[in-house]
Amino acid sequence: MAAAPGKNKVEKSLTLIWGGQNLEGDLLRGSLNIGDEFESVDMTGVSEELINYLAGHRNADVTARFHMNDTATTGATTVLNTSYGSTSTLTMAWGGAGAAPDTGDPELEGVMVHTRLSLAVDSGKFVHDVQFLPTGSAGFTWGTAA
Repeated sequence: MAAAPGKNKVEKSLTLIWGGQNLEGDLLRGSLNIGDEFESVDMTGVSEELINYLAGHRNADVTARFHMNDTATTGATTVLNTSYGSTSTLTMAWGGAGAAPDTGDPELEGVMVHTRLSLAVDSGKFVHDVQFLPTGSAGFTWGTAA
């Protein structure tokens, strides 16, 4: 059953699928950042009183931190180390009120390239800093979970 309209979509109800693997369990809470913005281009003519802008190229990056987990085939370390530099579909879906995503819940999906995989220390533990950037002209799109 889909969440009722207006319900909060909290991080604990997120699925984050990269390369066919759900990495949500290794996601460091509060680290997911989704940037989706258009650069602005100044189109003001010399004789115009008001500065005019046009939306330029879209920038749509996704960054996150994942706990190191070397579980064979499904752990974040294993999945991310083998996908660095590759292209795949990134799918994120949010369920309502802490529940797993269901039909009709918000979903963000796009073909991305895995461009950053670095190590950092967070609260005394090693974590992966990861970045995904869009590839192709579409970026990612909002939809609903099926």
